[in-house]
Amino acid sequence: MQELVEKLRGFDRPTLIIWATEDRVMPGSHGRRLAELLPNAQLVNVDDSYTLIPLDQPVLFASLLRKFIATTLLHREH
Repeated sequence: MQELVEKLRGFDRPTLIIWATEDRVMPGSHGRRLAELLPNAQLVNVDDSYTLIPLDQPVLFASLLRKFIATTLLHREH
């Protein structure tokens, strides 16, 4: 397991982590830990949602994804 954790630390690409604040299966502490492991991560917590954020909050999920792509990934190409 530690080997996998170290591989995450070496992944330096921009990463968007969208996490449900009310998720009982994947608690918020897991999202925070993942964001800490990835050196170029952005964590966004989504209220009023559970594990399947794209189903619970599809408009917000799509908006967050579009913003991340527009502000992060597209600017890296220039």
